[in-house]
Amino acid sequence: MRQPPNAESQTIEIHHIQLRHYASNDTGGCNNGKPHSYSYNEALELIGNGKFQTFLLFVCGFCLMSVINETLNMGFIISAAECDLHLTFSDKGMLNGAAFCGVVISSHFWGFLSDTWGRRKVILLATSVSLAFSVLSSFAVHVWMLIITRFLVGVFISGNAATTYAYLAEFHTDKTRAKVISWAAMFMAFGMIYLPFVAYFIIPLDNHFELYSSSLGMRYGLWRFYLLLSSLTSVLIIGGILGLPESGKFLLTSGEHDKVLEVLSQMYRWNKGVPDYMFPIKSITLDAIDSAFVEQRKREINQGLRYVWEQTVPLFRPPLVGNTVRASFLMFGLFMASSGVFMWMPDILNTYVNFKDAKLTICDVVEIIHNNRTQMSAQNIVTSCPVSIDASIFMITTIMGILFLACYILNGAVINLVGKKLLLNIWYVVCGVCGVAALWTSDFYLTLLVIVIFLAVGCCGSVLSAISVDLFPTNYRAMALCLILMTGRLGAMVGSNVVGFLLTLNCEMIFILLGGLLIVCAAIGTTLPGK
Repeated sequence: MRQPPNAESQTIEIHHIQLRHYASNDTGGCNNGKPHSYSYNEALELIGNGKFQTFLLFVCGFCLMSVINETLNMGFIISAAECDLHLTFSDKGMLNGAAFCGVVISSHFWGFLSDTWGRRKVILLATSVSLAFSVLSSFAVHVWMLIITRFLVGVFISGNAATTYAYLAEFHTDKTRAKVISWAAMFMAFGMIYLPFVAYFIIPLDNHFELYSSSLGMRYGLWRFYLLLSSLTSVLIIGGILGLPESGKFLLTSGEHDKVLEVLSQMYRWNKGVPDYMFPIKSITLDAIDSAFVEQRKREINQGLRYVWEQTVPLFRPPLVGNTVRASFLMFGLFMASSGVFMWMPDILNTYVNFKDAKLTICDVVEIIHNNRTQMSAQNIVTSCPVSIDASIFMITTIMGILFLACYILNGAVINLVGKKLLLNIWYVVCGVCGVAALWTSDFYLTLLVIVIFLAVGCCGSVLSAISVDLFPTNYRAMALCLILMTGRLGAMVGSNVVGFLLTLNCEMIFILLGGLLIVCAAIGTTLPGK
C-alpha cells in the first residue's frame, strides 16, 4: 500500500511513544536497521483491549448461550407439544436428553477438529448446521423426528461448546484472559433467562391462535415458532463470526505469519481507529510456549485419533486415575441433579400452579398428573389441543435464571476468600439438603424456594472446572477437562431420563436420589487435593 506524505514520521512517532519498552533503542523499534520482532503476547499487549475484544466477547458469549438454548429449550415446549405429538413421560425424557446426548458423543471430535482445522471455521460450520437442524425440528410431525433432529442439533452445537473458550482466549493476554472467560461464561446464565422470558410471551398464545399447514398436514403450534426464536442466537453468531478473523494464535502455530499480521492489523485498526499503514508490527515470532504448542499440534495431525487415545489413557492410570474418577463423578452428579430436574420444571409447574393454595407437596401434584393421564388413557379420552399453558410458569423460571446469574456473580466474588474446594462442598451440602427437603414442604412458594436452591448447584460447574485444572499436569489438562465436562453432560442426559421414569413410578425417589447424590458428592469433594 502506498503511504501518504509524512507517513514514515507518523509511524516513527507511534514507535517512539508506544514501543519504548519493547525496542532496544529509540530508532522506531529497529535493531541494526531490522524491524523489531514481537512475540504474539507482546503484540496483543501493544494492540490493547478495545472495540475488537468487546465485539468478540459478545459473539463468543452468544456461542455459549446457544449451547444452553439448544440443550434446554425442550423443557419449555414439552407441555405445549404434548398433544400435537402424543408425548408420554418416556418421550419427554428422551426429548429433554436428546441434545445432551449429541453433545456428549461429539465433544472429542470437535475439539480435535478445532485444533487441526481452525477455531473460526468450526464455529461457523457448527452454528450453521445446528441452526438448519433446529429449523427442521420445528416442523417435526412425529416424536421420533423431533428426537432425532434435536439429537443432531446437539451433535453440531457441541462445536461451539468445544471451541469458543479457546477462540476467545487466544485474542487476549495472560492479564485479561481469565477475566474475559468469566464474563463470557455469564452468557450461559443469560440463556437461562432468555428461554423462559421468550416462552412467557409466545407459548401461551397457543390458546388464542389456531394455525394449520395444509401442505404439511399438521397444526403449527406456537411451540414450533418458539424453537425458531430460541435459535436466534445462532443467527447472531453467524453474522458476527463472518466479521471476525481466524485466531491469530492458531494461524501463528500453523506457520501462516502473513495472515497473523493481517489479523493483528485488523485488531489494531478496530481498537485504535487508525488506518492499516500505521500498524507498527512488521514481524511476529513464536515464543517458547507457542513452539511447544506447534509440536503438540503436529502430533495431533499426524496421529489423529491415536493422539486422543494416548492423551486419554494416562488419565485412567496411576497417579491420575483417582483425580479423573472423582472430578468426573462430581461433574456427573452436578449436571444430573441440576439439568436433569430443571428441564422438567416447566411441565410440572404448569399443573402445580393450579394447586398453589391447596397445601400439596410437589409429589402430590405429580401423582395427580399421573392419575389424570392414566384415567384418560384408559377411557380413550383425547386431550384437547392446544394444552392450556399457564404463563406464570415461564415468569417463575425467568426469575430462577436471574437467581442463577446472581449465583455465578456470588461465586466469582467469594471464591478467593472462601477457597474453591470449600465453596464447592458448601454448595453440594446446601443444595442436597434442599433437594431432600422439597419432599416435605407443602407451601407452594416455600417449595419453589428450596427447589431453586437445589437447582443452583448447576452454577458450580465453573468452580469444579477451576479445581479440575489444578488436578492434572499441563500436557493432560485439556483432555481431562474435556472428559470431565463430557461426563457432566452425560449426567444431564441420564438425569432427564431418570426423572422421566421416576415421575411415573415413585416421585419421592427423585429428590431422595438426587439430593442424596449431592451430599455424597460433598463427601467425595472433601478428598480432593488443595484448598
